[in-house]
Amino acid sequence: MNEEHEWLSLDPDESVVWTGQPRVWRIVGTAAGAAVLSILALAGAVFVTTQVALDPAEFPVAPGLAVWGVAALIVASQVATVAWAYLKVDHTDYVLTDRRIYLKTGVLSETVTSVGVDRVQNTTLRKDITGNLFDYGTVAVSTAGSGGADLAVSDLDDPEAFRDALQAQVRAADERGAGEDGPAPTAGALDDATVEALLEEARQLRAVAERMEEHA
Repeated sequence: MNEEHEWLSLDPDESVVWTGQPRVWRIVGTAAGAAVLSILALAGAVFVTTQVALDPAEFPVAPGLAVWGVAALIVASQVATVAWAYLKVDHTDYVLTDRRIYLKTGVLSETVTSVGVDRVQNTTLRKDITGNLFDYGTVAVSTAGSGGADLAVSDLDDPEAFRDALQAQVRAADERGAGEDGPAPTAGALDDATVEALLEEARQLRAVAERMEEHA
C-alpha cells in the first residue's frame, strides 16, 4: 500500500485500512464554464471574420489573424484551467490508518496534514441535493479542543464507507486506551498499606483502653 503512496511515512506497527481520492466529477463545473467561454470566443471570431468577408469596405484592415489569435488564447487558457483542476484532484489523497487520518494535497509541492484517530471527537457527514442523488459527500472531522472541523475529507464517492471505517478505528483506539490505563480505581477503596495502618492504630487504641480499665 505504501508503494502507491510514496509520500506516506508510517510507524512500524501502523497499517492502512482505507484510501481514497476526491471524485473527478468535482471539476464538472469548471469544465462547463471553460467550454462556454471557449465556444463564445470561437463564435465571436467566426462572427467577426464573417462580417469582414461580407462587407470588406467597412473593415479596411482585415482583423482575421488578430481575432483568431485572441480566440486561441482564450481557448488555451480555459483548457489549462480544466487541466489544473484535474491535477489538483489527481494529486489529492486521503489515507486512514489504525492510528491517523492523512490528507495530502498539492501539485507542484506537497502538503500533508494528519490527525490522530485517538483525538477524534466527532464526525459530520455533509451532502447537498446532488450528493444525495449521486451518493457523494464530505466527512468533516473534529478533534478534542477544537472549535470546528479540523480536517475535511471532501467530495467522496460513498462517504459512508470512510465514516464507518473511521468510527471503527476511533472505537478501537478508545479500547486500546482503556486497556493501557487499566480499570479505574473504585471510589473510596483503600489499599493494603492503608488498611494495615488503620488496623495497627485500632490495636493501639484498644490497648490504651484496656490499660485505662485496669487502673479504674
